[in-house]
Amino acid sequence: MTVINIIRKINEAAVIIVLALLSTFVVAQVVCRYALGAPLTWSEELARYMQIWMVMLGSAVMMRKGGHLAIDLVTASLPERIKKATDFIVFVSIIVFFSIVCYQGIFLTINAGRQTSPALNMPMSYVYASLPVGGALILMETVIRFIGFLKGGFRGAAQPEAEAKA
Repeated sequence: MTVINIIRKINEAAVIIVLALLSTFVVAQVVCRYALGAPLTWSEELARYMQIWMVMLGSAVMMRKGGHLAIDLVTASLPERIKKATDFIVFVSIIVFFSIVCYQGIFLTINAGRQTSPALNMPMSYVYASLPVGGALILMETVIRFIGFLKGGFRGAAQPEAEAKA
């Protein structure tokens, strides 16, 4: 098993765990508020932060599987050469964007260490760390897909994982 596969397995497990905990805390909040009449003061804030982490980590999984939404109405009717040029531009744009997200996310995470969340009183750097971590994972998956694209293995950033292996 390669390092990349280990990172992928850890990421997928983290998404599942965060989703399970998020669901548990939201259900607990509803039960406490409506059944017991005593809402949890911290669960809504924690659920919000967990959702941020889930989106960032889950986006990397979707990038690998080609599950992100793609509108190819225009590009489907283009000649193959222009499709490849468009895909190249899309890949480079994603790589540049998430490189910036990672770089700036590091500074945001460091600076947010001085702030604490209102209800949980935890450092906000824990929340902002989702940007460089998730951004790096998305960047890793995009670069892997881009290399496959350059080798001519498959077309486009939105190519499903199953077709990319074929």
